[in-house]
Amino acid sequence: MERHTFPTSTLARHELEDIWRVRLEQSHQRYHEATTEYRKLLQQERDGRPPSLNSPLACARQAESEALMEYSRFLQIFTDLTIHGKLPEDGLGHRSSERSQTGGGMISVVDDDESIRDSTKTLLRSAGHQVTTFASGELFLDSGAVAETECIILDVRMPGMDGLELQRRLNASNAGVPIIFVTAHDDATSRRSAIEAGAVDFLSKPFEANALVATVQTALARRHVHRRGT
Repeated sequence: MERHTFPTSTLARHELEDIWRVRLEQSHQRYHEATTEYRKLLQQERDGRPPSLNSPLACARQAESEALMEYSRFLQIFTDLTIHGKLPEDGLGHRSSERSQTGGGMISVVDDDESIRDSTKTLLRSAGHQVTTFASGELFLDSGAVAETECIILDVRMPGMDGLELQRRLNASNAGVPIIFVTAHDDATSRRSAIEAGAVDFLSKPFEANALVATVQTALARRHVHRRGT
């Protein structure tokens, strides 16, 4: 939807900026609280037991995703106003159209299980994402795909370099690519290590298709927010 220039007949420019600054700060606080709660529950999740759709963990994951999407949208509106003097529709965002923050960029699936690679690629492509796959961490690093990757779906246990080692190397290089771990061998030590090192999520195989898609959307939105800053 077309974005219109600042409406001089309604609120003054500085008043609108103040309104959206407060909204952005409140939205960021909600996102921070939702993320804190989700990561706390994620670290406490029982080993090897995927959460049910109505479990506290699943609800916390959804709350975090919704809070991040809201923050990302408010950040876009605030940036358009303060830098470009533009607002969606009526100036208060009541009918604002959300620009997708989840499209574009490449999702890399790194897993030694060919069936998982293929099924995950099919799922994410059906959701509109570009996907490439790798059978090992070494192949992923050697390919040079890191620069084009917006999110990594990463297995924990693989021959050679495991997922946690790949995460350490990417962190050391300041790649800044969000990682979603998937594993058939969930254990508390690996889970804590992955989350403390910044993983977006830690999903047990077999995982719900909608859970993975929602987590990818969260990861891409987080990537977008990180790039824009506040």
